[in-house]
Amino acid sequence: MPKYITKQTAYMGEIVHQATLASGLTVYILPKKYFAKKYAFFATQYGGIYNDYFLGDDKIHVPHGTAHFLEHQIFEDRHKSNFEKFEELGANLNAYTSANSTVYHFDTVDNFDTCLKLLLDMVQSTDITDDSVAKEKEVIAQEILMYMDEPSWELYNNLYEGLFHVHPIKSEIAGSIESINEITKETILACYHHFYTPGNMSLFLYGDIEIEKTLMMVDEMLSLGYKQNTNKPVLVLPEEPYEIHKKRFDVTKDISKGMVAVGFKSDPNHFNEQKEEKHAALKLALDMMFGRSSLFFLNCYEKGYVTEHFDFDLQIGEGHAFVVIGNETDQTESLYQAILDEVKRCQKSGFEEIDFIRVKRKILGRTIASFNSLQSIAGNLTQSIMRGNDLFRQLEAYKNVTFEQIHQIVNVFFDVENHVISAMQKTPSKER
Repeated sequence: MPKYITKQTAYMGEIVHQATLASGLTVYILPKKYFAKKYAFFATQYGGIYNDYFLGDDKIHVPHGTAHFLEHQIFEDRHKSNFEKFEELGANLNAYTSANSTVYHFDTVDNFDTCLKLLLDMVQSTDITDDSVAKEKEVIAQEILMYMDEPSWELYNNLYEGLFHVHPIKSEIAGSIESINEITKETILACYHHFYTPGNMSLFLYGDIEIEKTLMMVDEMLSLGYKQNTNKPVLVLPEEPYEIHKKRFDVTKDISKGMVAVGFKSDPNHFNEQKEEKHAALKLALDMMFGRSSLFFLNCYEKGYVTEHFDFDLQIGEGHAFVVIGNETDQTESLYQAILDEVKRCQKSGFEEIDFIRVKRKILGRTIASFNSLQSIAGNLTQSIMRGNDLFRQLEAYKNVTFEQIHQIVNVFFDVENHVISAMQKTPSKER
């Protein structure tokens, strides 16, 4: 039996077993007795922001969209679609590329071992040719053009352009028509060889799984060539200024309803320590400020500024930290001003403790309920680890966050002057 380095993490009755195989591949197993369905995620630390990286002493640059392009290529098989192979076994196969990672995953009730071997084989070996790259360029170009037809794509693309000067988070993960045309077979094969390696990848398994037997089986399923690849690239990010790039974007389009998005850019270095605790405090604060039960939402809803789809999104990652707040509305200026006024009010006057208790209970309730779903656990834990976060510490942070921390985080995170507005108005009826 291979020598495994095993670590166990327990939380709310769940135990995650972590083992590092001799090849360097890290395997996470969360056993759930008597569950019929099983889940597997095979992930590499290679996502949309990895446009520049060091491999040893060599600095390498690749076009925007390369990680997403490679994800598409992994699914290519000249004999039969990989989707069809899994479907024949009763399994659902899918994949996604995020800013930080690329993840291939399946779920199934039957034939788990066979499907796991298929998944590992699919990712360990790929058949990339000049023809397959040329074909994929056409497919992804159509995908990008489809995104560009969506008004919301332009709204948020403008917002990200305003928030960031040079950080690659501003760019579409799929790339642009121009950037994907720069991708060659050699580019794809180099990135595959650099990033799809045991030391840069993790395997996540969830369900009624025998730990030792499965670890031994996984080790046997890894090819010799894969095991011997010791590459582990290091991400290189440009120095992103603290200040926003551009304050405002206004667009007029032939749409049925206007839209507005407001982005507040913050200092990511603030989250270098106690990341989970600060993240929890900020999420609670945002819910108190802009959640569906907030006075802000109720007042704006009554005035017709927002719809039931009004929402906010917090993103904290490598070299970036920002929150986006927005909605469809024909009163873009009124909603924009209301959002600014609410941030200023909360910074000056703080919150009501009764609201803090209510929102905290709500989030804790949702958190506990999520542990009843294996699908939720699988998706959340995989995503958390690939982002370099500690899910269990994050959940515990929601329990421990204090009322005093809420007011503090709002004053630290929000710089009211350091924000961007992206607005889209509908074309006046007389011009339509």
